[in-house]
Amino acid sequence: MLKPLLFIAEFCRRNKKKGLNMKVITMESSAYKEMMAQIANIAGYIREARDEKKRKRETEDKLLDTAQAAKMLNVSKRTMQRMRTDHRIEYVVVRGSCRYRLSEILRLLEDNTVRNEEGTIDTLFHNHTPRTGGKPKGRRT
Repeated sequence: MLKPLLFIAEFCRRNKKKGLNMKVITMESSAYKEMMAQIANIAGYIREARDEKKRKRETEDKLLDTAQAAKMLNVSKRTMQRMRTDHRIEYVVVRGSCRYRLSEILRLLEDNTVRNEEGTIDTLFHNHTPRTGGKPKGRRT
């Protein structure tokens, strides 16, 4: 048991000569275990936050072309054109082709979902608002 202590003392003496101040800190094993558990909790929290941020970045920034968006919404490409014309969905034009953000597709699905909870006035209002969107159509010229 004395040998490790002598090694530590010799190590500290050598570093003191070099101008480095090193001190040995001792603590009870229960306090050490508690501190390590807290460090593990903090590391887990940071990992979760990083993964959530990465997941958010992957879903929000992804652009879909018309065929992919139509497949996701289970509609035709022509219906996607109508939705663009009626301003029911936002889109981006990249090098001449229309692209849709995944977050916009998910928003459209959420807005048009009919909920089964009939107990609240908000649900009733959500389920029975007209889903037309866009301007009223007049005579085409």
